[in-house]
Amino acid sequence: MRQIGTLSLLAGLAISLPAGAQTVDFMLEECSGLAKQYFSEPGARTEMRYNGQRVDGTHTVGGGIFLEARKAYVACAWPKGDYTISEFFVDGENKTAFFTGGGTGSAASEPGTATEQVRFAQGASGTELSRSLTPGSSIRFVLGAREGQDLRVSVVQRNGPRTDFQIFNPDGTFLLDLIPADREYRGQLWQSGDHVVEVVNRGGSTADFTISIGIH
Repeated sequence: MRQIGTLSLLAGLAISLPAGAQTVDFMLEECSGLAKQYFSEPGARTEMRYNGQRVDGTHTVGGGIFLEARKAYVACAWPKGDYTISEFFVDGENKTAFFTGGGTGSAASEPGTATEQVRFAQGASGTELSRSLTPGSSIRFVLGAREGQDLRVSVVQRNGPRTDFQIFNPDGTFLLDLIPADREYRGQLWQSGDHVVEVVNRGGSTADFTISIGIH
């Protein structure tokens, strides 16, 4: 039933939109609405942000939906000039089939947003992770931290195009807007809960990087 409802909603919007109506506000609203339908939570609060275009012109939006027991991260994509969502991710998993009825796809081989929980070894206050990002993709590193603690994040590029990163507070607002990976972040946290460090590859080839995250 949810699948049929979503298809009807997207089809209706695509038909009613005038030429040139693929605006940021439209995409933010669409991704928010699809997230609410996916979780069957029409009254849930969402925080969505336009993340720009990939090298192929695809528009991307990402953010969070605040559920009763947790916050889920979602991402949506639209082909250039199209008004219908072509990709939908929930907590890093490809859920496009939710409204298309197709296969599940692969977040590792296709542009998309993955999510990874960060855990430190016992007695450690930080960790270092090496990862790769396909063109147009991003990884969200989620770590729990408390108000008043200091967060340190640095990203070292190993191969490929330069990556950027941004940091979200537990309530979905920005702790740090998008900056180049060659700049380190050090700062005090002012909220308690899950913080998100998102590394983004907007280049045209795979980017290999190492991220260091520390809490003190």
